[in-house]
Order: sequence, then C-alpha cells, then structure tokens
Amino acid sequence: FCLVTPGAAPWTAPSLPCDSSASPPKLPLLTNSIPGRCDLTAARGEWPWQVSLWLRRKEHKCGAVLIADRWLLSAAHCLLSFCSYSDPRMWVAFLGTPFLSGIDGKMEKIFRIYKHPFYNVYSLDYDVALLELSTPVKFSNTIKPICLPDNSHIFHEGARCFITGWGSTKEGEPQPRLCMMGTACVTLFLSPQGDAGGPLACKEPSGKWFLAGITSWGYGCARPYFPGVYTKVTAVQGWIAQNLKL
Repeated sequence: FCLVTPGAAPWTAPSLPCDSSASPPKLPLLTNSIPGRCDLTAARGEWPWQVSLWLRRKEHKCGAVLIADRWLLSAAHCLLSFCSYSDPRMWVAFLGTPFLSGIDGKMEKIFRIYKHPFYNVYSLDYDVALLELSTPVKFSNTIKPICLPDNSHIFHEGARCFITGWGSTKEGEPQPRLCMMGTACVTLFLSPQGDAGGPLACKEPSGKWFLAGITSWGYGCARPYFPGVYTKVTAVQGWIAQNLKL
C-alpha cells in the first residue's frame, strides 16, 4: 500500500485512552490480501473502533474510525464530494456492529465536520476529516477507540496490519457484514470500494492497536499494480490534536 505523507509541523500530544483488547482472527503472518475476496467476516467486538457512516440514514457510504468518546476520523472526500454532503445533519454513524444494516449497533448523530485545511479535492492530498459526535459514546466491549500514534511513531516493516470495512469484494458489490480484507507485512494491501474512510490498523508488540492510515483511494477494486492509498496518520497528528484540544 501507499501511505500519503504530506509535510507536517512537529507536534507531540498526550495519548488518548485506547483499546488494546481487539482479537483479530489468527492467520499466518505473511498472508496477503487476495483481490476479490473477503478473508474473514467479523464477529461483534472484534474491531470495536470500526464505524459505518450513513448518508440520510438510508445507506452506508463510507467507513470511519473511533478515536475518542466523541470523535471519529474518516476520509474528507467521503464527506465533501458534494456541497450537501458537508452538512453534518446529512450523516449518522453506526458503532458497535459488524452488520451493514446497522442492526445491534448504536446510532449517533454527527454534530460537526472538520476537513483538513490542506485537503485538495483534485489530488486528494490530506484526505482526512474529523467528525464530532453530538453526544459522547459510552465505551463497551463492542465500542472502543483505537490508539493514535504520535508524530514520531514508526510502523516497522513486517508489522501486522489489517484493513476492515464493508467494501466490495468485486467492483460494485458491497459486503453485508464487516470484513477483514487481509493481513500482511506492511507492504502489500489493496483496498476494495466502500472501505474509504476506514482504518488501517497495526498491532504493536505491546499488544496495543494503532491507527496507521485512513483508507483514501485506489483504482477499481484490488486491481493488480494499483495499490490502495492511505492518508498517513502520523503526518496529520498535530492537526488532530489541535482540534481535539488536547
């Protein structure tokens, strides 16, 4: 995969409370994501930071990731493709469920949307947005935030990382249930359609899970020679911290 690495001013912020208890399926360390396949469907609570963003309460549009009790991260292009999409009243978030229908999940209204000030609609540079929930969520076994890296955090080659979301296993065919789309060394990942805004999560030797990237874009669905592109979280960590008023 490719992590977009925009220039960022140095910033170090206090760490947020985050989850270290997620238990992904046990797979061989060097298994690569296979184009057109959902490797494993997820059970409730396996990826407690995964969020589904619904437009007009009618349909899933993009993924998001829980980083604090009232804050989500997603891709800016999901929320700003059209002028009307930038209205937070158009969106709701479903948390705590692996089902695309939202069943058994908790629905939260979006209070405010903050796009990165350097977001470029044409190049998709700084493709990241913060969403503030109307009310704080109560953490549970199925709803927990992922850890945010500081700007000096290094994701070492060979780290165990996962992409999750309700993306297509084939172009134009969304998944009805949350999918773990692959596991590998930090080198080869391809992102299906519909996963935009969702997390690229990496497990550290400490057992904690850190957010390495936000799924941004790619050509088609897992096409050969076209790696998925992710916004690098360490490069925008200062902006995140400033908005969360840490």
